Amino acid sequence: MTRDEFLAEARSHGALVLSVPGADIAVWSRTKEADDLVLLPEAAELAKTSVRVVKDAIRSGELSAFGKQRDRTVRRSDVARWVEARRVRPVVGPIDADIQRRMRQIARGRGRA
Repeated sequence: MTRDEFLAEARSHGALVLSVPGADIAVWSRTKEADDLVLLPEAAELAKTSVRVVKDAIRSGELSAFGKQRDRTVRRSDVARWVEARRVRPVVGPIDADIQRRMRQIARGRGRA
């Protein structure tokens, strides 16, 4: 591949080509895609949690991982799904029978002050 072909290919993929005296530099500006693999520290940052919690999720099978030990990675989309699955949804109204009984007492005016 010639220099000009390389630069044309780089431009066709959205690369920024910088010209400096004596050389051309192709810089790829790539968007972050869902299937990109990220290291565990970055996955923890995406999930706003610690690396230990991410490792625990991998051990328990909640999160799929690739590689071993220091090179372990996870898919960005898997991290997003894992975070969504961990979301705590609010409970509407009382769910405990004792709480409901107490609220009825308060509504009738028999609650203690």
